[in-house]
Amino acid sequence: MLQTTAQRYNALMIAIHWLVAGLVAFAAISAFVIDEMPNSSAKASMTNLHFVFGSLVLGLVVVRGLLRLTTTAPALPADTHPHVAKAALIGHMGLYALMVGVPLIGVITAFYRGRGIDFGLFQIASPFDSNRTTGKFFKEIHELLAYGFFAAIGGHALFALWHHYILKDGLMDRMRFAKSGTKRAE
Repeated sequence: MLQTTAQRYNALMIAIHWLVAGLVAFAAISAFVIDEMPNSSAKASMTNLHFVFGSLVLGLVVVRGLLRLTTTAPALPADTHPHVAKAALIGHMGLYALMVGVPLIGVITAFYRGRGIDFGLFQIASPFDSNRTTGKFFKEIHELLAYGFFAAIGGHALFALWHHYILKDGLMDRMRFAKSGTKRAE
């Protein structure tokens, strides 16, 4: 395992974190827009874009998970209570589970509804026979987990803000890019 004394994650981990955050936001917005659209080619395009965003989230989370296994996270503040550290670990594990589960179930939903995913340069066809009943079942799970994911993201953001503005412990700096000219150990 690579060891680091950095007080922040490396630039690649930070970039993936914020890219995933943006993709999740766009996927969520596109889902709400799709629900309001009449059936049309524009709705089909927006639906495919939603699938692409979700698939990219899934891929980036896998990459980030692999990177996380090969690097050491910056240390928590020295005065972090062990119960708080344990709660943070559980919270992050839950976020990872949702970042994998929500898009994975979304892909399964698309496939059971007879849809593939068009990435522009290549397409992934559904490996399943179309089954609207099974597709609807997975869609409901996907949506339920997505709302849970939104709640977890909200909690994650609130705790980050609590650390930054109330505790003022610098914890949020771990996921910020270093200012140019700032030295950091990696």
